[in-house]
Order: sequence, then structure tokens, then C-alpha cells
Amino acid sequence: MGNPTPRKLKLISIMFLVAAVWGIAIGIFYFQQPNFFLTALGIVNLMLGVYLGFRQLKDRKQISK
Repeated sequence: MGNPTPRKLKLISIMFLVAAVWGIAIGIFYFQQPNFFLTALGIVNLMLGVYLGFRQLKDRKQISK
């Protein structure tokens, strides 16, 4: 399994970040009592999105050298 293309990596990163914002917002604000599971999964998605974004930035930095 090789490295994904930069376009795919950017799209996947954006999808994780959008899912994170949605999960955290719904988990905290939609229900009467905050839903821990949705919020926790939103935070996991946030971490994955940040990781993939960092990976993309790191790859760009190596390419420009």
C-alpha cells in the first residue's frame, strides 16, 4: 500500500475535520445532556484530521527542499 496522492490526502483530512466539528457540536449542543460518545468520537476524528494535515504539510516541506 503506497502513499496516497496529495489530493486524496487533503480530501480525507477535510472529511475528518468536518466529521469532528459535526460530532463535537452534536455531542455537546444538540442533546439535553451532553453525549460523551459522540463528543469522544468527534475528538478522535479531530486528531486524525490534524495528523493527516500535518503529514501533508511535512510532505510538501520535503518536496520543496
